Amino acid sequence: MKKRHLIACLMIGMCSFFSITSDASAQARPSRTALERQIVRAFDREDPRRALLLIERYLQYWPGDEDMLYNAACGHAMLGEREESAERLLEAVREGFRDFDYMTQDEDLEPIRDHDVYLAILEAREKIRERAPTAEDGGSNADETRTSENAPARESPRGGRGSEEFESWRRDHGEDYFFESDPGHRLLVASPLPEEARREMMEMITRQSDYMVEHLFGAVQADHVFVLVPDKADCAIFDLDQSTAGWYEHSRRMLVTTDIGASLRHEFAHVLHWGHMDRINQRHPMWIQEGLASLFEEYASGRDGDILRFLPNERHNVTFDLVNGGDTPSWRQLFALSPTRFMRAANRFYPITRSIFRYVASKGELDAWYANLVDTFPEDQTGVHALEKTFGQPIDRIESNWRSWVRAMGRRDNTITRGDASLGIQAESEVDGCRVTLVHEGSGARDAGMQVDDVIVKIGGTSIRSTRELMLAIAKLRVGDVVPVRIRRGDDYLQLMITMKPLPSFTN
Repeated sequence: MKKRHLIACLMIGMCSFFSITSDASAQARPSRTALERQIVRAFDREDPRRALLLIERYLQYWPGDEDMLYNAACGHAMLGEREESAERLLEAVREGFRDFDYMTQDEDLEPIRDHDVYLAILEAREKIRERAPTAEDGGSNADETRTSENAPARESPRGGRGSEEFESWRRDHGEDYFFESDPGHRLLVASPLPEEARREMMEMITRQSDYMVEHLFGAVQADHVFVLVPDKADCAIFDLDQSTAGWYEHSRRMLVTTDIGASLRHEFAHVLHWGHMDRINQRHPMWIQEGLASLFEEYASGRDGDILRFLPNERHNVTFDLVNGGDTPSWRQLFALSPTRFMRAANRFYPITRSIFRYVASKGELDAWYANLVDTFPEDQTGVHALEKTFGQPIDRIESNWRSWVRAMGRRDNTITRGDASLGIQAESEVDGCRVTLVHEGSGARDAGMQVDDVIVKIGGTSIRSTRELMLAIAKLRVGDVVPVRIRRGDDYLQLMITMKPLPSFTN
């Protein structure tokens, strides 16, 4: 169409020009982080009208932000405001939005699929990508999106945000946090953790980074990423609670977590994966992004940094029950899901996809599978061809073998019930472990001298960073076992030898 052709020409002519505007001078400048979180919440609650009001306020202070312009396009489309949606989408592209693959899958934009502007963007996207500014030009050539435990991706590139967020947090919270950097792994870290916990955390994520670089991605992410472990007072800023312990937003190059165990390992896998997707200009489907990140939630590693095996966690039983009950979609159906549909059933699909990757890894094929994914992605973006190439079998056969593998493992005991071994305490998650809130009379913990406000950081050789990890560690023990339990009491660390006793003796 002639009109579409004209729009495409205008976009191509303008795609090398990116707005450089100063922040609005305001007497009461809002928190950028808090405002972004409010916008995400509004979309999560399917309240696009409120989201648009918040986005307009955001753009007063940070104009030309392609993420928010794209979000505005989605909001208007959800309300049936086609012209306003198309106008905002065009602005987003002019300002640097480049995640066209995600745009074509975004269900929020369904109402404008036939709009001249939308169709013109599709026609011009390859030329727009070619003319995107490079790092040498002071811009970013990456296509980016947001990855979160609870919501589908919404955001795209904004260069330099990791360093900006780090410096902003240091400026506002300098007295309450420790600030560290690791240039080799391109990490900037802020936390209120004690020294021992900070050291163990950094050793864990750098070991994971080294493994993922060697076996999967070839290099660390190009940009510095800000890893923040907020104290309890600051958790509300980021919508963190027991159901959402952490998230990684690639557009901001920022990872936030209150759980420095499984949640941190999950979100940190996103950091490396997104860095590689940027370099190869691929956007892998949500089942791969979340399945691969979930795989790294629980693993056993050697001192040399090699990850020996990926371990079952609480997601295994979910998968086992679904497979046994015949309540799982076929792999072809699962792999074809849009990000929105995948995330709407995340409680089912995270466990299933983690199990798929555990199966691939158990066969020693994880490295080969990822290399095949990258090679076959231009012809098949679902990942089916990569699996068939890796195993030399049709996808239905591989899926059948996986189901048999899941059934053969059986159900894992990951709960503590009457008669099971127990420390005899109640606890809640603390920034570096689990804080004891009650010690029962007659318990092994009371006998060993454990006190209220002690923070459990390790049981045997297992680090404890959340109540979930505490429960899983205890579920593996038997009545009569004597285990070393490392605790932090104030600023001091102690080791207690605790005899596990049956739960009923101290529940009354």
